[in-house]
Amino acid sequence: MSQYYPIFMDLNALPVLVVGGGSVALRKVETLLHHGALVRIVSPRLVPKLQERIDGKTCVWVEKNYSTDDIQEAMLVFSCTEIEAINAQVSRDAKAYCRPVNVVDDPEKCSFIVPSIMEQGDLKIAVSTGGSSPIVARQVRADLEEMYGSEMTEYLGLLKHWRTRAKADLPPEKRSIFWNRATDGEVIRLIKADRLTEAKGVVETCFLSLLD
Repeated sequence: MSQYYPIFMDLNALPVLVVGGGSVALRKVETLLHHGALVRIVSPRLVPKLQERIDGKTCVWVEKNYSTDDIQEAMLVFSCTEIEAINAQVSRDAKAYCRPVNVVDDPEKCSFIVPSIMEQGDLKIAVSTGGSSPIVARQVRADLEEMYGSEMTEYLGLLKHWRTRAKADLPPEKRSIFWNRATDGEVIRLIKADRLTEAKGVVETCFLSLLD
């Protein structure tokens, strides 16, 4: 089994090839579009919900069977068909062109795998079992969703708001004091208790106390 290197990738305006037009392809396309990718789907048929995603700009459908030439414009490749021979060809072609490729439910044909992801605002936690058990990865993700709820969206938004000011107005040693105070647990507890105004006040008071 490969030892996969975990990485977060900026997909904004990145050309991505999806081979296949079924329900699995639909899920992949929706996630890719959500993250800003430019998706090109190659398949002789699409399920109706996937057809609804086609807009000719961010999501394009090429109504045909896959061929090796389809790889060339893509920077990232997903093969989502139920036909073993097609998946194998896509994998071979992508690797020959040095394109990262994911073949759904077939780790041996992948050069990367897609983790199970939980999101709360800017918080993203990716869980992987290295392809051993996607079900276990989803179970771990569900546990994390119970640990880190919607309060993380407000919490990280608040910290992001102060990050620029702290970097601009506080020297490094005071910046460290500020961040230790802002993240020592009180602010997140206040947000969990629906006391957002008080949470904001704690951060602001700490910041102002450190100004020269």
